[in-house]
This record gives sequence, C-alpha cells and structure tokens, in this order.
Amino acid sequence: MSKSKILGLLVITLAVCLPGRPAAQPSIEEKAAQLLIISTESQDISAAAAAARSGLGGVQLQWGSYSLEETRALTETLQAEAARSGKKVPLFIAVDYEGGSVYVPTTLGLLELPTNMMLGAAADENDTATLFYLAGKELKRAGINMAFGPVLDINTNPRNPIIGIRSLGSDPAEASRLGSAIINGLKAAGIIAVAKHFPGHGAAEQDSHKTLPEISISTEELHATHLVPFKTAVSLGIPGIMTAHILYPALDGRNPATLSGAVLSGLLKRDLGYKGLVITDSLDMRAITSRMPVRKAAAAALKAGADILLLGKGNPGAAIKEIAAQVRSGKISESRLNDAYGKVLQAKSAAGLFEPAETTSPFDKAYVDIAGNLSRRAVTLVRDGGVIPLPKDKKIAVIIFSPQRFAGNAIHLYRTLLEAGYQANQYFFNIGLKKGELKKLTEAAGEAGLLVLGSFQWTGAQNSSQREAINSLINSGKPSVLLSLMNPYDIPAYPDADGAIALYGMTAPSMAAAGEVLTGQLSPAGKLPVELPR
Repeated sequence: MSKSKILGLLVITLAVCLPGRPAAQPSIEEKAAQLLIISTESQDISAAAAAARSGLGGVQLQWGSYSLEETRALTETLQAEAARSGKKVPLFIAVDYEGGSVYVPTTLGLLELPTNMMLGAAADENDTATLFYLAGKELKRAGINMAFGPVLDINTNPRNPIIGIRSLGSDPAEASRLGSAIINGLKAAGIIAVAKHFPGHGAAEQDSHKTLPEISISTEELHATHLVPFKTAVSLGIPGIMTAHILYPALDGRNPATLSGAVLSGLLKRDLGYKGLVITDSLDMRAITSRMPVRKAAAAALKAGADILLLGKGNPGAAIKEIAAQVRSGKISESRLNDAYGKVLQAKSAAGLFEPAETTSPFDKAYVDIAGNLSRRAVTLVRDGGVIPLPKDKKIAVIIFSPQRFAGNAIHLYRTLLEAGYQANQYFFNIGLKKGELKKLTEAAGEAGLLVLGSFQWTGAQNSSQREAINSLINSGKPSVLLSLMNPYDIPAYPDADGAIALYGMTAPSMAAAGEVLTGQLSPAGKLPVELPR
C-alpha cells in the first residue's frame, strides 16, 4: 500500500473511529460539509473555490471552455483550495458523463461520447467497456474523478421528455449487459461511476427539472423492468447510485424517491443490499424546490438515506446550518450523519483521491477508433423504400435540422456523398424553423430529384415547426429518406418518407456512417433498442 493511501486511511481512522480524541474529531458542520457537492462553471469558480477552501465535499463541473487544459487547470485550482482547508480532504470532482442531450463533456475538452441509445443499437459489450475505460483515463487526465453515469433508466415511455436517447433501450437485460460494460470500463480507469436515476426515470411523462413526475406502476413491474439494471449494478459493487426526483405511489405515497426513507433506506439499502454511496440528483430542480427550499431538501434527503447531497446552485452554507440544526435537535440522528460522512471518506480513499493525480493519457486515438466503430455498427435501417442506396442519376438535397453546434458534424455526411460521386447540396436549418425560412427551405429542395432530410429531436416531444416542414417536403412528391439524427421516437412522425435511418446521435462518425449507408458502402447492422409507437 502506498504512503499516500495509508495517509488517506489514517484520516478516516482519526475522523470516524476515534471519537474519544476531540482534537481529531470533526464538528457536525465539518461532517455535513463533506456530504455536499455544488455546481460550477469555468467562467465563474470563485464561489466553488471558496467552498472547497471551507471543506466542502465536492464540485460538479458544468459548462466549460472547450479545452481539456483549461479544465485541468480548473480542477487543480479547486483541489489546491481543498488542501488549504482544515482537514485537507480532497474533493470529489464530478461531471454528467453521457452522450447526446447532456452535452457538458465536450465543453470541458473531453472527447465526444456516443449516446447511450447508440450504444444500445450497436450492442457490443466489449467495445463499450473499452470505450469507457479509455474515456475514464481521459477524465483522470482532466482531474475529474466521478462520473454521473451510466444512465440505467429503462425507457418504456416513448413520450418521456427527459430520458429518451439517454437510455440504453427498453430491454432490461440489454441495459444491464451494456450498463455493466460502462461500469466496468470506468471502474478499471479508476473513476467513481454513479448509476442513475434510481429506481427508474424511464416511464415518466414529465421532466423533473420542471415539475415532480409521478410514475404509477406496480412494485412487480418496477422489479421486473426498471430495477433490473440497478440490481446488476449493485452486484458489481458500483460505488455510487443517484436518486430520481420521482413520486412512486407504490413505494411511497408522499415523498419523491430522493426524499423517501422507504425507497433509499428500505428498497435500495435494505432490500437490494446496496452498500455504496447514495447520491441525490440536483436538489435545485423544480421537482424538489416546488416542495421545499434546497437547504430543507438536503436535510430531508440525508435523513432518508442519501449520503451525498447535490445542491446545484443552492447555498452550501445554508444547507450545512440546516443539517447541523436538525442533528442537534434529534430530527436527524448523529449516527446517520456519521455513516454518510464515513462512507464519503472511504470512497475518496478507495478511489485514490489522496494519491497524486494522473496527468497523461496516450489513448486518444484508440478512443476515437472505438467510438467510430460503435457509431458505424449502431446505424439502423428502419425502412429502405427502394431508395437506399441512393441512385446516382438524381440531384440530391441534404436538408439538416439541428442545433448550430452540430453543424461541423453534419459536414461528414455531405463529404461522404461527394466523395462517392453524388451530385449533392447540403442545407442547414435550426431545429425550430423561423418565420421567413420556409421559402429558403422550398428553394433548397426545388431543383433536387431526391431529398435526404435530417430530423433532430432530443426526446419524444416533437418540435412542431420542424415536423411540419419535413412532412411538407416528404409530401412534395419527390423520393425521400429520413435521417433520425438523435431520438428514434421521431420516426413515426414521418410515415410517408420512403426510407428511414436511425443514428441515435449526431456525432461525426455517425454522420459519416449514414453517408456510407446511403451510398451503399456500408451495410447497416444496428437494431432498434426501443419499440417505436405505431
């Protein structure tokens, strides 16, 4: 055992096991501080630096500056501030780590991940594990030690407004298999993986960022479907599980899972035998703040069984004060606080946070190669309609709807068509068609003999102006191929498109692979990981 790890274990011993030594025993406030993680952005880290210096447990990085070097400098600054605190306990530094609709990693200079649904379509367990091992090494190089992922929600509801492509699919066994690969890959890289959102967000019809969803399913269905990948994660010894801000009347008729003792201490810890960290989803989401302020929610979640409390932009000082007051009044037992505090320190030691940080990673090329292979294998031909491969005797208009930040990835499709000898022009529109753009859209399609139309939807919810524009082009009488660029649940909205291809994410490799399918260079091998509505 290294000297640094021995020192880390010594900190735990002094802090937790020897309460008879008053000089070493942290105060209630110091223990409470170690349970808290706040969110910060690279543009303004002053509050996070001050919190780290005061002994806070961790920081979640959100939007960055598109540079891994800047991210590394940021994490080093924060850890240096933590080292200046009284107990000198290193920080958890966490990111939401998933591809697609959660786009934070690329803004931190990290490589672009395939979406979970893309991984589900490719269905390659070995390459998925390797990909996340390499991705984990990249996280380490950036000074990040905790990943809020994988998403283990089983997306059983096509109208789910917030999960969608974040899910590995609707098959619990497949989600368990591929989720295990992600967990094992991150674990091998020394990253603390945090599976989410327990006990399952996939059946929701509302967004917990905006309101408190309710999922009225039986405990039998919950165990047979939504809990399956979480049970697998527990058996693998996953170090962290994140809670869902969802009300499950079959489990607790009053409290969302994050605040429910029946769900956290009962179902997760007692029934499933989970021993790792229970981490709340961000407590500044409307699902929680519509019921109580963040400081009260932090105390309630701790009492219910949570060990780490994500405050988002909430005030850590107020949360510490509230927790300390409730411990001293007996509303929260001191043993519950000590249990959570001990688990936090043990997790930091087990993850090597007391050891020198890793700064190099020679694996970038391998990561890019494997991500490209998975993207190619994920491309799914939903219907060909006799137009795929595309005929070479027609002029093609490629009309893409997507957020502007994906414009660079769209070029890879266009380039593939041109290099294969096709006459093609590409046009780019935002996902919400603005007034006055309809004429431009009509002109783009006017001279073409065949249309390739890229539909971009984050989740099951449809952007009406985009849908109407695409359907007007499909109904113009010209042969058409629909590219579902992100969420495959948009495909049934275009029943009259001659061909349809699902990509599950608008990455550079997936767009190039779509071009190869359209030109006949690639035989699509992906399988739909979810059932599309009829």
